[in-house]
Amino acid sequence: MGALLRLVDLLHHYSKQSGDIPPVQGLADRARETKRRVGSAGAVKRARQLRPEELETLIAQYRENGSVTAPAKAVGITRQTAGKYLSEFGFVTTRRMSDDDIARAREAHEAGKSVNSIARMIGFSPHTVVRALR
Repeated sequence: MGALLRLVDLLHHYSKQSGDIPPVQGLADRARETKRRVGSAGAVKRARQLRPEELETLIAQYRENGSVTAPAKAVGITRQTAGKYLSEFGFVTTRRMSDDDIARAREAHEAGKSVNSIARMIGFSPHTVVRALR
């Protein structure tokens, strides 16, 4: 045990943190002297407003494939912002598997179809289908 303590003392003495102040105390002191303003987590950035033609693109692509992600990427906004815009225009963007969808997925799975083919057939992601089959 004494050899280990001696080794730690040597490492401390020859490390970059050596000096009169113990390294932990030095870090604590430097943290108090930070130039950052206390309580400033950064300003919350407002989402970019879409032009009318971008809104039309967003809505048209959503109607075309039922996905929020693809239209959001097409107009350069986040999925969450696209969902908010679509909700404002009366679209229900959350799709859950109905009992009929789950029953169809189970039947297809029992018939030996793959999860990917079932997902394409009923219009949900493979991950959603797997969760429903559990």
